[in-house]
Amino acid sequence: MFTFVNMSITSRIEKLIKSKKLTKSSFANEIGVQRSSLAHFFSGRNKPSLDFFLKIKDRYPEVDLNWIISGEKSQIRSNKKKKTNEIESVIVFYKDGTFKKS
Repeated sequence: MFTFVNMSITSRIEKLIKSKKLTKSSFANEIGVQRSSLAHFFSGRNKPSLDFFLKIKDRYPEVDLNWIISGEKSQIRSNKKKKTNEIESVIVFYKDGTFKKS
């Protein structure tokens, strides 16, 4: 059963690498792992470690690790930007009924 899960993770990581327009070698350099470690992962020789996933998240914070690991999108989007309203102007009202727009 792990082989099936491992292959799914492998294919999702390959999709990530392609989306970043990188080679596997350059991806390994980007996330700070040895190329041989990445090759062993893709060949099925080694399983990915927590450190491996954390390195992906450190380099690509926009990547949904839940999707990489399980194939399902996270229900919580921690990187979602909240809309903020910017102040365009301030109006000061005086007791005499006049006002000033700043």
